Parts: sequence; structure tokens; C-alpha cells
Amino acid sequence: MNPYDSLPTDPLLRILSIMTILRSPQGCPWDREQTHKSLKAKLIEECYELIEAIDSEDMASMKEELGDILLHVLFHAQIAQEEGNFSFLEVLDDLCTKLIRRHPHVFGTESATTTDEVHKHWEKIKKAEKPHRESLFDGIPSLLPPLLKAIKLQSRASKMQLDWTSPEGPLLKMEEELQEIKEAYKEKDLEKIKKEIGDLIFSAINFARLLGIDPEEAMKASLLTFEKRCRFVEKELKDKANPVSPEELDRLWERAKEEYS
Repeated sequence: MNPYDSLPTDPLLRILSIMTILRSPQGCPWDREQTHKSLKAKLIEECYELIEAIDSEDMASMKEELGDILLHVLFHAQIAQEEGNFSFLEVLDDLCTKLIRRHPHVFGTESATTTDEVHKHWEKIKKAEKPHRESLFDGIPSLLPPLLKAIKLQSRASKMQLDWTSPEGPLLKMEEELQEIKEAYKEKDLEKIKKEIGDLIFSAINFARLLGIDPEEAMKASLLTFEKRCRFVEKELKDKANPVSPEELDRLWERAKEEYS
């Protein structure tokens, strides 16, 4: 008998049954071999693919990528259930409880008419949920990409009033750090250059944050422009039989900058 013939018609029950079958001795060898750790890299990849679909406003891809991420949630829950830890339904139950608890202005007697008031409720509730956290800086994932971690650290420092009063502060700091990089470069001190470059990037992130600019989105835009310019030059070079001179390459780059400003 084909296992597919006995699957429930309800989509949630059907996908749970499919996961159980795939991980069973009669299922798929690859699916059976997977562990929480073996799936980590692919989960990160799927998240980036979803973000790309969102940015490109491709609804068909977005639906597909949401399904791929849900597959990872189901996969991890299935493995956890097999190991006697928790089930997918327990994950859902905990999520429902958390959403209700964190929205007392909707499901309780609290009042919140603005986003700022909502955030104040959340901070109070999250503090009660994690009483073991002694520092405002606890709970920031250590594996966050450095740019995102910088934003998190700066935002939490701001809650302690450890922040610039205006964007001019980090702007001046950027100029200071750039001068220090120049001095370190003259000294050929690579370790100092490395440190000062980190400080310069950190100050640039601070500057963007205080202006309400998402530094990651700004970086993505710069990378996209750079890639388009490189592709433009690459295409132009394909039409040339002989290697071009550095001067000709500079002219092509200037044309690329005009094309993609």
C-alpha cells in the first residue's frame, strides 16, 4: 500500500504525517540521517532566499520559501519528538501562550494605543519571562552577523542613555577614525589598521541608526550597484578582442557609474 493513500486531508495533519513517514525506517535515508546540527546551514540559506523573494516582491517565490522554512520548523520538531523532548504541537501551544501573554492590551486589561506603549509592555513582559538575565546585553545571539549585532548593541546601549545626542557625534567620530586609519597605514601597523577599520564601520552604523537608516539595507543597495557596474564592464569587455589598457578600463568604469549611479 502506498503511504500517500492513507494521508489525512487536513493540510496540517497531512504534513505532520509526511514528516513521520519520511523519518521512519520505510522513509527516506537522507531525511532519517538529518540532525538539528546538520540542518543549520540550510535553514540560514532558506531565510536569505525568503528575504530575497520579499525584496523582489515575488509572491510565488515568497510562498515557496515560506514553505521551505516551515519544513525546517517541522523537521526540527519531528527530531525533537523522536528524542523525547517536545512535539510540533507543543511548539504551537507555547507560541499561542507567548502571543497572548505579550499582548495584554489585546487579550487582557492593559491599554496601549501607540507602538511606543506596546514596546514598553513588551520590555516589561520579556524581563519577567527571563529573570535570569542580569544584563541588558544578555540574550543577543552570539552568532548574529556583525552588522546586525552592532545595531542590537547600540540600540540596547541607547536604553542606558549611552548614546550620541545627534548624528553629528558619530559623523565626527567617523572622521576621527579615518584619520587614525591613515596614521596606522603610514606606520604599516596592520593590527592597528584592523582595529580602526572596525571602529570606523561601527561609527558608520551608529550614524545610520541615528538617521533612521537601516545600515544593512544601505549596504545591500551599494553591493547591488557595484555588481551591476561590474556586470556592465564585463559585458563591454566581451566585445573586445584584445586585452584593454588600464586607461580603457577606467573609461569603462566611468561609463558604468553613469549607467548605474
